[in-house]
Amino acid sequence: MSGVEPSEPLRPWLARLRGVAGLDAPVVVGCSGGPDSVALAVLATAAGLEPVAVHVDHGLRPGSEGDATAVAAACGRLGIPWEGRRVAVAPGANLEARAREARYGALELARRQLGASAVLVGHTADDQAETVLLNLLRGSGSTGMAGMPVRRGSLVRPLLDLRRGDTREICALMGLAPVDDPMNADSRYRRVWLRRELVPALERGAARDLVPVLARQAEVLREESDYLDEVARAAWGGEAPRAADLTALPPALARRAVRRWLGPPPPSRAEVEAVLAVGRGDRRAVDLAGGRRVRRSGGKLVREPVGRDVPVPFPGRAAGFGLHLESWVERDAPVRWPDGRWTCVVDADRVGPEGRLERAEGRPVLAGAGGEPVWAVGYGIDDRVRVANDTRHYLWITATEDAEDTMAGSSRVSDTGEPTA
Repeated sequence: MSGVEPSEPLRPWLARLRGVAGLDAPVVVGCSGGPDSVALAVLATAAGLEPVAVHVDHGLRPGSEGDATAVAAACGRLGIPWEGRRVAVAPGANLEARAREARYGALELARRQLGASAVLVGHTADDQAETVLLNLLRGSGSTGMAGMPVRRGSLVRPLLDLRRGDTREICALMGLAPVDDPMNADSRYRRVWLRRELVPALERGAARDLVPVLARQAEVLREESDYLDEVARAAWGGEAPRAADLTALPPALARRAVRRWLGPPPPSRAEVEAVLAVGRGDRRAVDLAGGRRVRRSGGKLVREPVGRDVPVPFPGRAAGFGLHLESWVERDAPVRWPDGRWTCVVDADRVGPEGRLERAEGRPVLAGAGGEPVWAVGYGIDDRVRVANDTRHYLWITATEDAEDTMAGSSRVSDTGEPTA
């Protein structure tokens, strides 16, 4: 580390890092300025991962912009670069979930713009235990009890074997002064209530430290859950799978197959049972959380959004308004450029990690997350997202027509993977 040499006492913590083997430098470290994320920046630096700390300000409380000062000071002492990004939290219920979604979107965009191999976040074993208990209270089943995975896609949680006390000790050892978010003391938030009231009460009753117990349970259930997910995926799935194939599965496997097929946000048990009823033909359709609907059509189950637009991940797949969209990112410029009508290439960093497929003036239009136009499908791309001399990431997007969906005016979203906790 520049400015602070990696001292011998760090080595035991370095040995407990998870999910970092094989990662190429640089990496992005999500850094709030708190002890967990600052300690993660310390260890990532000592591990030779050349971290770039990214501070995301949600603007949810007065003075939150001051946390960036702590991040800047820590990074200056460690000799690593840092960036500050501000996001707007979308309106709606569940403030914590909406803030998390905005934060991860900003971190993933930073990863792509910086050419980093992964986004590292500072969840500890204590966070894992709290997640298990929160999911238990939600009735989320064995998948929720498996907690947070070490790695999902480009997101890595290296500190799941460390405790919060470890991260504070690391900061103290390195002479760093992290900040404490006052929202972490507000018991109106369920996780804070659980941390400050429920967990201590359970530990007093059990007369033991429950964090290692819950973390070990999550590890075992994660392995079992991953295996069963693969079995369920092989047994039933796809873009529009057959209802008869679903109803022929054993009930436990059918429920898991439905959860995997629906993707995020995780459905409740009641929603899963409602989808199974659609599969059996007992119901024609069901509306689910997250603005989704499942209906039966031609012996198959179809997912479609409830609303006027369709979320489109970049890269990823989605469908709506009679179109199937698929996108991917390349680092090299195309050898042959498409004409921009049904296949286009745009600057990935100007577009961002997600867009919206909308209908404007009778034709489908792909817009960025902020509503700015990206591509009038079948016509051409917007000048603001065109490839330029400084383009580093080339986002390819293709569109194909679905005659049946065009006639019906329906839309649907593909399974793009699970969210991170």
